[in-house]
Amino acid sequence: MILSKPEDERKQNEKLVTLSVCDVIQEAEDVCTFRLDNQAGLLSPHQPGMFIKVCLDIRGNEVWRSFSISSSPFHPEQIDLTIKRNREGQASNYFFEQVQRGSQIRLKGPLGQFYYDPELHTEPLVLLCAGIGITPMMSIVRYLKDLDQNRSCFLFYGARTHRDIIFDQETRQLMTQLPGFHYFLTLSQPVPHWLGYCGHLNFDFIISRIPQIPSCRFFLCGPREFNQEFSDRLQETGAPSELIHSEQFHKKRKIS
Repeated sequence: MILSKPEDERKQNEKLVTLSVCDVIQEAEDVCTFRLDNQAGLLSPHQPGMFIKVCLDIRGNEVWRSFSISSSPFHPEQIDLTIKRNREGQASNYFFEQVQRGSQIRLKGPLGQFYYDPELHTEPLVLLCAGIGITPMMSIVRYLKDLDQNRSCFLFYGARTHRDIIFDQETRQLMTQLPGFHYFLTLSQPVPHWLGYCGHLNFDFIISRIPQIPSCRFFLCGPREFNQEFSDRLQETGAPSELIHSEQFHKKRKIS
């Protein structure tokens, strides 16, 4: 599958298309995956990590929001959008209250410069994410499985409570399927019987588990402060800036 696109082809991704919702999957508390039917190929194949723009008709107004694709490019016939509900937002509430199987969704894409390219990115991968920031990382990890790539990949995921964990069962299963895949989950507000890692994801926790930081390629996805802190610390530890990719879910592109 050819993933890299010339610039003129990227511009074509701004074309508005309509896809049907073929499934709605409950992932966690206030988190659902909305699976779109792309069997007709109306949406171009994406790079793992990219996003799409969705146009919703909310009370007669066009509301545009961007959502990362969580599915693997290896299966372009379906496009998964894993969305966390924001009780004060417009778009996410619309999805949870109005969108069901058979609903029609207008969208553009795929878009963005935050993506993994297996031909160009040959270094060990380190994926750092918080909350719903795990969605583009799952597209990357699922793609590694589909390609059957036995390469080093470290996924560090910080969630708030056990009710907020997304894709946990699938991700743990991937550790048995991909010898080079390592998964670390930590909860900032664990229940008393939680036996896993506790606290916010922090830099010391990460560097104690990654060999040779300067030789790795990093993907960061979370709030701006999260991305900035880890990017700064990684560079202080010797990671080249060109090997650090950052995608923020606040300020730059609103996903309510």
